[in-house]
Amino acid sequence: MTETPVSPNFGERRGGAQPELIVLHYTGMTSCALARERLCDPAAEVSAHWLIGEDGTVEALVPETMRAWHAGRAAGWGRRM
Repeated sequence: MTETPVSPNFGERRGGAQPELIVLHYTGMTSCALARERLCDPAAEVSAHWLIGEDGTVEALVPETMRAWHAGRAAGWGRRM
């Protein structure tokens, strides 16, 4: 990924947290382009590290060293994400 993120919706990781797992989300949007538009919209305040299209195309949206903003509070596997 280049130094400039595609999505503005990210921040510093909390407490020096490091990635330990991969979580896949299905957006249910009608196209990858619409999903990218939503995940990169500053007003939406939601994003993801990676966008994977139905054709297998992969695009980095947020640097892995940062925390992508997700849709609301999430928790799983005994921790808050």
